Amino acid sequence: MNNPLRLVRVLGFSALALFIILAGVLQLKIAPQVTFLPQAELSAYPDSALASLAIELRQAGIDELYKTLLLIVDFLFILVFGLWVMLVHMMRSAVLWRFWGVAIAALFMALDFSENMMLAVRMGLASKGNLDPAILTAEVSAVHWVTLAKFSVAAICLISAFLASRKRG
Repeated sequence: MNNPLRLVRVLGFSALALFIILAGVLQLKIAPQVTFLPQAELSAYPDSALASLAIELRQAGIDELYKTLLLIVDFLFILVFGLWVMLVHMMRSAVLWRFWGVAIAALFMALDFSENMMLAVRMGLASKGNLDPAILTAEVSAVHWVTLAKFSVAAICLISAFLASRKRG
């Protein structure tokens, strides 16, 4: 592509569109039928709540929809958003900005992908069965801490991308 600014804009709007699709389907199709959505939960929850959520999803017949959102659509969002953050920073000539952009984008991508995989395993979406809630004994799920870290890094990515896009050089 001859115009890198156009690529940055396309990636930015694509990330926004994927985010709107994810949030819309989660809020309109899934949230009304379950007790909570772990990816949007700021308060702590135990691992056993994830197994219970998986049971609710199966009973409502929307487990495959949730799995598709979690493992395909969110994965696309992670890639597009991460590339957008990297490229916004790459438009700066300062090496420190470029390194910073790649580092925070990679950290966000790792955290969000890890969160998705942890959710898939704890909810039995990555296998044919469901984990027994009795073996998930953590008072506060490790997924919760990864989600909070992901939100923090995403905010840093957005602020940094805004600052990087304001000044060239």
